Amino acid sequence: MTYLRGTTLDQQEVTGSLETITLGNAWAGPLGIAWIAAFINSAKATFAPANVMQFVRSLDATDPLLSRFGWVLAASVAVLSGLMISGSHTLATSAWIKPMKFSVSFATFVWTISLFLSALDLSSWQRKLARYAIVGSITLEMASLIVTAARSIQGGALTKFDVMTAQATSAMISVVTAVSVWLLAMFLRSPQSTLLIDRAQLLAIRLSMGIFLAGNAIGGYMLARGSHTVGAADGGQGLPFLNWSTVAGDLRIAHFIALHAIQIVPLFTWLLWQMTPRPSLKYRKRAVVIVSALVTLVVSATFIQAAIGKPFLSFLR
Repeated sequence: MTYLRGTTLDQQEVTGSLETITLGNAWAGPLGIAWIAAFINSAKATFAPANVMQFVRSLDATDPLLSRFGWVLAASVAVLSGLMISGSHTLATSAWIKPMKFSVSFATFVWTISLFLSALDLSSWQRKLARYAIVGSITLEMASLIVTAARSIQGGALTKFDVMTAQATSAMISVVTAVSVWLLAMFLRSPQSTLLIDRAQLLAIRLSMGIFLAGNAIGGYMLARGSHTVGAADGGQGLPFLNWSTVAGDLRIAHFIALHAIQIVPLFTWLLWQMTPRPSLKYRKRAVVIVSALVTLVVSATFIQAAIGKPFLSFLR
């Protein structure tokens, strides 16, 4: 996200100011056909297999710990899928669904945080501390989720061990939240304290992390109330795999969208940066604010919808 094609961060610093093409009449304004076509072309180039592999290799070279930890989390989905298939539970009721979802979410989070760390001018010990805190907390939380899933399959009443496991999960979430707050504070410093050369990307990270922390607050609210379903008991009828309730309000929807804002908004900004010709900084900043506002609106709407007990797909009825 912070790299130009064919350059490193150090090379970017030496490059100085880059030529930016201001949109003219041929682009027919922000919603013009040419702009939309350029954005689509940027997306195609970004997600081309060769560029994706180059990104993976670059991430592994600059941050092997978080890069490979993300792949371990992704690989665990296959293992958990095998456990689910070997059991007697269905896709809608399997206890392994929750750790599977968390594995995917944590993998994307780890890779994103790795990119954010590479964009900050930090000392070596700060980077190491942040990385080890992320790896340690997520490892313990995943272990807690897997143990909980296994014990729920066995059945039986809750024990002191189950309570301690739940408390450990809450503690690990607090560690991840603390690291995220610290990262946001680092990005809120003067632009010169980051290695980013594009101020639109810096704005995207700041806004998206604010939304992400709001999502963490929703997660804390669910833990405090002891359930995520409003108007029914947890574990009822829900969407395949996601298990979002289709009969009552579900706070996990707003939580999910808010947490993934740190991928949605910065990725959108990166695609704008890769456009040819590139929109001016003014237009890119406006686009970042608009997309962030839309994500915030969706998070707010789904939270309110869940809070009043309405299922996610009720508007289709």
